[in-house]
Amino acid sequence: GTIDEVASRGWAVPFVDQSEQPKPSSDMVPKKNETDAINEWERMIVVDFVPGLGGMKEEAELLEVVNNMMADIQDMGEVGWLRSLGKEEAEEYVIDESLVGVPALSDMFSLTSSLRSVVNDNARIAFWREALKNGIESEHACSEMFTTLFVKPRAGYYSYDLVMNPSDGPPPQDYESSASNPACVMSLIAAISTHPYTLSVKANFPIYHGWLVAQKLDSF
Repeated sequence: GTIDEVASRGWAVPFVDQSEQPKPSSDMVPKKNETDAINEWERMIVVDFVPGLGGMKEEAELLEVVNNMMADIQDMGEVGWLRSLGKEEAEEYVIDESLVGVPALSDMFSLTSSLRSVVNDNARIAFWREALKNGIESEHACSEMFTTLFVKPRAGYYSYDLVMNPSDGPPPQDYESSASNPACVMSLIAAISTHPYTLSVKANFPIYHGWLVAQKLDSF
């Protein structure tokens, strides 16, 4: 499934530590290898809108809707993180009035909702609790991931791609809060799936040799 894919070694968004990169020189000859193939293709989350919302007339309309979705998700993540703090620790933070009445992301996701009448967590529930705790509901809030996300509208504006490692723009500076952290991507998928604007969400598959290399890496 989608979660297995984005958590795999082959799909995982590569993180390049800029401080460890060699400085280019005039006599350096670029070489292509399997690692380059893995790093070059853009990882995307494909999202379909619910009927009645898609088919917008302009790209700007779609981008506004997506921006609102991401803002909703970040707000729910912040509420979830604040709720995880102890009472005294939480009192150190000034809670924005806009968050009053906003549900925690973990409550919106059925498997981790505090409304569930489950006495003992099973492995699946524990998995998702950890993904949210280390992802969007963490202190870092996957801020680098949201900062570097790039939206690509699809034909007809009935769906869009969220590019996790866009080839344009500055690279993320922090691993833990970036899309290279699987918990950030998994919690984003969970969050998108709970949003009322979403019909479906899935990961992309490259149509060229990069994916074959990715499969090879996963088989090690």
